[in-house]
Amino acid sequence: MNASMRKNRRAKFALRLGIAVIFGIGLTFVAVTNSAETESDDAKPDQSESDLTFAAILESTPDAKEYQDKKHCISKNAIRDTEVLSKRHVVFTMRGTKREKLLVQFGRHCFGLNRNAVINLESRSSSRFCVGDYLRTEIFEFGRRSWGPRCTVPSFEPITNYQVDLLRDALRTGRVE
Repeated sequence: MNASMRKNRRAKFALRLGIAVIFGIGLTFVAVTNSAETESDDAKPDQSESDLTFAAILESTPDAKEYQDKKHCISKNAIRDTEVLSKRHVVFTMRGTKREKLLVQFGRHCFGLNRNAVINLESRSSSRFCVGDYLRTEIFEFGRRSWGPRCTVPSFEPITNYQVDLLRDALRTGRVE
């Protein structure tokens, strides 16, 4: 190949490269412009739209499910401790570094449930205790041991140590049944 052919090839390559770079810069400019327009549209919504949304939020009735972080099942092996606070409240302390506490709050009194009660967890699964399973207490009547009636578990609600202390205090003072 002679020198003039090489020059020609280099010139064609440089021309193609220049066109590709200019095309790329143009595409980048268009993308940035569209992005900026979209952001400015998002940043300044119609005043009436935001007012309607805000008013709708204030007027709506919140769904309790949106604010609750309930568990459906817990592992029986993960239960470290069970504390009966009252005839309606039982706290399960879970194993692990967090020592998570879960509150079971019955809708009505669970017969035989007290601070010193022996508790039996009856579940459909051998390893898990779920919502809808039963909690029973051991009852001593006429010198015999028997199991009391079943109390159906309505839910497991996460609860902090501080909330447990507040609940204990409220139960002691009679503010909560």
